[in-house]
Amino acid sequence: MEIYHTTKVSQEEWDSLIRSSDDVWLWHSWKWIEDLARLYSLENHYFLARANGRDVAALPLQLQRLHKYGRSCNQAYSLRRGSAGPFCTREVHLKARHNILSELTKVAVDWAKEMSVQSMSCSLPPLAPNNLRIAHGVNPLVTAGWSDLSGHTRITNLLTSEADLWLGLTHDARRSVKLARSAGYTVERGSWIEMLDDCYRVYVETIKRAGGIPDPKAYMEIFAGMETEGNTVLWVGRDPSGQAVAYHGDARFQGGCWYGTGCCETAHLRSGVNYLLFWESLICAKKDGCAWYEIGEAYPEIKDGKFRGLEVFKGKFGGELYRLYRGEIRLFDWPPQYVRMLILLFAGILPTSVRHWLGYWLEH
Repeated sequence: MEIYHTTKVSQEEWDSLIRSSDDVWLWHSWKWIEDLARLYSLENHYFLARANGRDVAALPLQLQRLHKYGRSCNQAYSLRRGSAGPFCTREVHLKARHNILSELTKVAVDWAKEMSVQSMSCSLPPLAPNNLRIAHGVNPLVTAGWSDLSGHTRITNLLTSEADLWLGLTHDARRSVKLARSAGYTVERGSWIEMLDDCYRVYVETIKRAGGIPDPKAYMEIFAGMETEGNTVLWVGRDPSGQAVAYHGDARFQGGCWYGTGCCETAHLRSGVNYLLFWESLICAKKDGCAWYEIGEAYPEIKDGKFRGLEVFKGKFGGELYRLYRGEIRLFDWPPQYVRMLILLFAGILPTSVRHWLGYWLEH
């Protein structure tokens, strides 16, 4: 077996490789990886394993060059946005998988050391068939040398009946869906490309209302562009006069559907249109043949703030908690640990504002 590294692969060869794997999802696609690199000024690096003249496994990494406190402190991600960790083709047997993933990781770590990478982070797509099978098991990254930083996500099984899906919603969610319908709100499928400007306007309004920072419009443009291949879907919520006032966007790939974004004009927040959009997106994904719907990352341990609000809202649409497998390999700390310890030792005598600044400095 040979492990090799390249900065360029052809779209045809890469996408052919991921089609032969049950470890992957949409975020592994060549176009998504390359578009993200252009948007965030990242360098793409592909590590591939070849056996008997054919590629059988790979690990994509994106390099972000950073300079902190007098030295290079670069970061490497399996993907800057989304989950796209190492994967093997279906022909690779279980025992060989562990060896190949370990070798891929080893070569990537050697490269990271040469590139002054402070840490490598990685996450596995929950909707990949192999990860659905180990929803409550051991993080596969651990045996390849990664530290386990896993979280949780919420996934709904769409193979159940529509009646069961309806009962899976909380009473509050069902009431809000009925409220929106009775008030005359409707949902229809729209073109993300054609409605991009208005969708982004409502998205920015929603994010700022929640106290967040909106993603650049170019990020939504990447999503919009993927609808031509059938990989993204936009649902439009209209008020009784027919005006578009809310949007709900999903990504789809190989039988799985992922909730991407939801937004609503402030004036229509209490109408229930957000709930109607979410419900219709679930049912339409089922009708279109999707088997799983990932409602999104769950934060059951958080009790207040923005993420608590997201947890409460997403939790109203049913689903079960699944592991969201993440891993990290930290190559060095900067500033060094002994400097951090000295700072923390003397921080107690400093004013509160200075202590807060030091904490931010150490983490960033």
